[in-house]
Amino acid sequence: MSTAGAQSKPRPKSVFASWWFGDVLLFTISFLVVLAAVLLTPTPELVEFFGWPVPETCGYKRVLGMGCPGCGLTRSFTYMAHFNPVQAFRMNWMGPPFFLFVAVQVPYRVLRLVRSYRKL
Repeated sequence: MSTAGAQSKPRPKSVFASWWFGDVLLFTISFLVVLAAVLLTPTPELVEFFGWPVPETCGYKRVLGMGCPGCGLTRSFTYMAHFNPVQAFRMNWMGPPFFLFVAVQVPYRVLRLVRSYRKL
């Protein structure tokens, strides 16, 4: 029995193990979150999508009748996307810093992808 003929071909890498997959995934998610925040229209009670009210999704608030720590984040993100940071802080104090973190991911991930591509 010869082991030379039994050598297997190297398996191709999965797309999930590629060097660029994480950056593309984070760029896509961040871009879609910022885009959604821009397209939604905020009010103090709810957000609207081209005049249609978006239903409340907080199960904690539905069951217990009081807001959870994440309540108001969507409205806070939409106020930040519409350049109203004061109202964004009123909706949820974690919203503006978190929105800035997500928004900065868009150009950062593009820059990482471009720099990595140039090294190839």
